[in-house]
Amino acid sequence: DHKREMMYRCSRTVDHEDVDLEILDLPCKVFPASLESYICWADGFLLLYSITQRLTFTEVPRLKALIDKTKHSLIAPTVLVANKADLEVGRKVTTEEGGRLAKDLRCSFTELSVAEAASGVEAAVLQLIRLVLDQQRPPPDRRSYMLTVRHALTRKLTRSKTMQW
Repeated sequence: DHKREMMYRCSRTVDHEDVDLEILDLPCKVFPASLESYICWADGFLLLYSITQRLTFTEVPRLKALIDKTKHSLIAPTVLVANKADLEVGRKVTTEEGGRLAKDLRCSFTELSVAEAASGVEAAVLQLIRLVLDQQRPPPDRRSYMLTVRHALTRKLTRSKTMQW
């Protein structure tokens, strides 16, 4: 139903990690004030446009700017999804344009057809889940990494000094 929001809940195992998902599918016409509350709630974003409707494509930068402003970040996990790849005859937005926009907005990009197969949608969602998980993992402890490198180099130097040439 394109006129009302839908909430989907499920659990998945992604890369050996259990993940509980809540996916909010919003209608096309959402007022910016209410959109901000949804953005605050979310950990990641799938921005979907139709390759047969240029207007949906031109709305993407505005939505991404609102996400970045609301999340106070330029790295909110986002996947740009071009839908209706099966309708090549009515195409108004090229694959190259989608790829360029994704690069400009610093997000991933995929082109698919929801009508043809659910596997493309699942792949896009899994891609987003991985981006969110990567962002939520704590960064490696730089000090412990440097100590590991230092110990490895010391062992290597010690071995080379004790070898007779």
